[in-house]
Amino acid sequence: MFLHQRFIPGLAIYSYMVGDEKTRQCAVVDPTRDVDEYLAIARHEGLRITHVLETHVHADFVSGSAELKDRLDDEVQIIVSGLGGKEWTPPYADRVVGDGDEIALGSVRLKALHTPGHTYEHIAWALFDDTRSKETPWLVFTGDFVFVGDVGRPDLLGEEARKVLAHQLYHSVFERLPALPDFTEVFPAHGAGSLCGKAIGSRSSSSLGYERRFNGALQRQDEPEWVAALLKGMPIAPPYFRRMKRVNAEGPRALGPEWPGQKRFTAKQVHERACERCLIVDVRAKEAFAAAHIPGSINIPLGHNLPTWAGWVLPYDRPTLIVPDDPADVPEVVTHLIRVGFDDVQGYLEGGVAEWETHGYALGRLDTISVHDLAARLKGADRPFVLDVRTDREWEAGHVDGAHHIHGGTLEERFAEVPRDRPVAVVCGTGYRASIASSFLKREGYVDVSNVLGGMTAWKAAGLPVAMD
Repeated sequence: MFLHQRFIPGLAIYSYMVGDEKTRQCAVVDPTRDVDEYLAIARHEGLRITHVLETHVHADFVSGSAELKDRLDDEVQIIVSGLGGKEWTPPYADRVVGDGDEIALGSVRLKALHTPGHTYEHIAWALFDDTRSKETPWLVFTGDFVFVGDVGRPDLLGEEARKVLAHQLYHSVFERLPALPDFTEVFPAHGAGSLCGKAIGSRSSSSLGYERRFNGALQRQDEPEWVAALLKGMPIAPPYFRRMKRVNAEGPRALGPEWPGQKRFTAKQVHERACERCLIVDVRAKEAFAAAHIPGSINIPLGHNLPTWAGWVLPYDRPTLIVPDDPADVPEVVTHLIRVGFDDVQGYLEGGVAEWETHGYALGRLDTISVHDLAARLKGADRPFVLDVRTDREWEAGHVDGAHHIHGGTLEERFAEVPRDRPVAVVCGTGYRASIASSFLKREGYVDVSNVLGGMTAWKAAGLPVAMD
């Protein structure tokens, strides 16, 4: 049997390739939209991708099923669950399965197990290797049902749906899961950092026996207490999750091998608005953005968290123009954006901010201050308004006394809480999220805005006082 696990940091996605080494047939489980790696691995291993299997309609990334089918000239079958009804059965599927249905790749078989709770239609895929055992599964692709150290959240479809899904999840955990033996290996769809759970561990796989013993969500309680414990401290779900659900339920368009975002725009073209209605997204480091940037641009520094924050804060109804540090960064940026459904990437600024500067166009700047400077200013007469844009859990673990807490992903809805007649000092964990939030404040017309470099990490390291209220 051939098995490959692919991990995408930031979004913390696991997808899989599994194949029969005799028949050379291969299935891809929960693929992302950037499918070149799957195709390259299949070619290298001499495998033929014949099936694409989904565990559920994903909320945090655009499925790559339609893309794989398009790139392989319809040689593959897309297999989805039909157990959530018509609304949650993607119309682009070639085969709709129910509980107990199987997909054969030769001696390797995958059996659908209905495990609702994260979503109505959710299935896990139990894998059998008939050369070893025809009755007992070797491993299970659990999707967003069971993670290492956690289970999938049931609250992404609204309050009314949550009540039903939480009950279904309890049933799946304590009535469906026990049918599988302890030694069954668990391969989930997400790892640590995903917002599809609240306490996902960093290991890439586990066993059911280990999870039954040490996964808090698999410890039996009365249903109301279990649900309350599961939902306590659940992180805020980004609003783009709702859009991803709709895109994946209806069917994302296939992009093909030629991706968007490759067009080069000169500084003159950008200045003259050749990219009509384009939102300028500056992906340089926060320090470079602070020193000089195009006025009105939004800073989301290039890194693993770019797609998550793009989904949090960028509008989907406007085209995007990228300001990179290096043109070689553009394909990576586009890949991040495509994964979360930003298809209308028009291109990038050729020559970067340096070319903008040499043309003499106006520049924006963002003040930066150290934690020591902030501590000193908080004792003075011109006391800044400290805006903490971290998560609830981070805030509760300690913050600057007198700071105002707004999760960075919800800032645009809460500008009214931030005064315009005082200096604003923005704090996060290290300065990354604060740069994003600061760029939005500047774009909104706030004048005296500073990014506190090093954030609360530096504040605590410097031994400065931490409030816990």
